[in-house]
Amino acid sequence: MTFFHDLESRMERLSASLWRLFPRRTEEPVEVLGVLRRECDAKAVIVGRDRTVVPNAYELELPAESYARLAGEAGAVGERLASEVRRHAAERHFSFAGPVAVRLRPPRDGHEPHRYRVHSSITPGP
Repeated sequence: MTFFHDLESRMERLSASLWRLFPRRTEEPVEVLGVLRRECDAKAVIVGRDRTVVPNAYELELPAESYARLAGEAGAVGERLASEVRRHAAERHFSFAGPVAVRLRPPRDGHEPHRYRVHSSITPGP
């Protein structure tokens, strides 16, 4: 299993290197997905032999310029990103405590993130 994890990590690094060759606008969606996937993996909690729970509530803090560009489509973009998080979790056999949601938001009180900042939590469903 470690071999495949190492191979996947190398492929992600190669992919990231290739995307850096393209203009910034093309790079952003892939970069955001990578940030969300890493957050999902990093916050995984093993709760049983066959069950690993990952965050289901994500807040993606964007630079002001990126947020302004996406503000009108924030709901659709958030749903698309949530779909990708669900797909990523399914590939790794992770589960969620409630429905998956990704919310976009502008930077907090003058704390402009250089690229993206993600906050996540495990929030029980209804």
